Amino acid sequence: MSGLSSVPSRVDELEAKLGSAWTSIRKAQAATRRVESELAERFAALGSPDTSLVVFGSVARDEVTSGSDLDWILLIDGQSVPDHKNQEREIERLLVDRGFIAPGPSGVFGRMVGSHDLVHNIGGEDDLNSNTTRRVLLLLESHPVGNREAYDRVRRQIVRRYLGDDRGLTHGESDVRIPRFLLNDLTRYWRTVTVDFVYKQRADNDKKWALRNAKLRMSRKLVFAAGLLRVFFCHLDPAAEPARSESIEGQSVSALTAYLSGEFATTPLEAIAKACMMMNIEKDTARAVFDNYDRFLEILGDPERRQDLSDARTHDDLRKSAAWREIRDVSRPFHEGLVNLFLRDDERLKQLTMRYGIF
Repeated sequence: MSGLSSVPSRVDELEAKLGSAWTSIRKAQAATRRVESELAERFAALGSPDTSLVVFGSVARDEVTSGSDLDWILLIDGQSVPDHKNQEREIERLLVDRGFIAPGPSGVFGRMVGSHDLVHNIGGEDDLNSNTTRRVLLLLESHPVGNREAYDRVRRQIVRRYLGDDRGLTHGESDVRIPRFLLNDLTRYWRTVTVDFVYKQRADNDKKWALRNAKLRMSRKLVFAAGLLRVFFCHLDPAAEPARSESIEGQSVSALTAYLSGEFATTPLEAIAKACMMMNIEKDTARAVFDNYDRFLEILGDPERRQDLSDARTHDDLRKSAAWREIRDVSRPFHEGLVNLFLRDDERLKQLTMRYGIF
């Protein structure tokens, strides 16, 4: 879903329409290109049709800044063989040798992951937080490096599972065909992220509290908002009309699976920009979202301010931290911009949010 996609940049179009200059977004995109090029060169020959190296986070969002870490998995979609462990170790070694910051200690990333649980364990006791996180982020913020056959296949099957098990899409009586099974899992993931944030502050003794909180307020919220929009695009986007008609008349989700898979191939900022361009969104709303997100990336891109956030953990630290004050200054209007986008500016989007996004 990175900027190497052939999809035209709606962020560029929106920036021109608003007469804005999002220099930090551009800088982060350029940094992402460099990282992607290095990863592609390093892992071009990795794996087989049954495996894909998948990266997450800022690389997948087109938002690489100084200090960005690199979350990854070796995705396996096929028979398990001993060589997969060797591939995992080689990936880890090469990334460490090149100076990439390793994934955190949670065990969610930095390992090989089979496709079975991702596709089949949606909900229930076997759908652990780690499984939910990998599955949802495979859709919302992921990018394959090298061989992408397994990656494309697994993502398509995940979308197909969400839509195929959603009887309202094929047998519902309403003309509004919203993939609610998918929407509910995206919402569940977002709430899990917010709960886990509080868990980690206790478990890690407030380590990197301010930096984690900044990401929760900005990039994590952006990813969730973009996920909701893609679900609502199934009803709002004229380009989805053939897929909607097929689900109503032919009781099939094939076209809708293809449509959503294409939407998930774009970055979160691209999804937000599409909404701003396609619907009745006020210019001030778009500026509140993108101007402040640009400032957020500027803060993270400054090594001194990022370190300031990493070090701030106590109330006294936060009171003294200039970087933390900046985060508060940008996160509040960013939040209000998203509220206006979903609940005020466009009546159709407001109704969908009220009807499906809340209850």
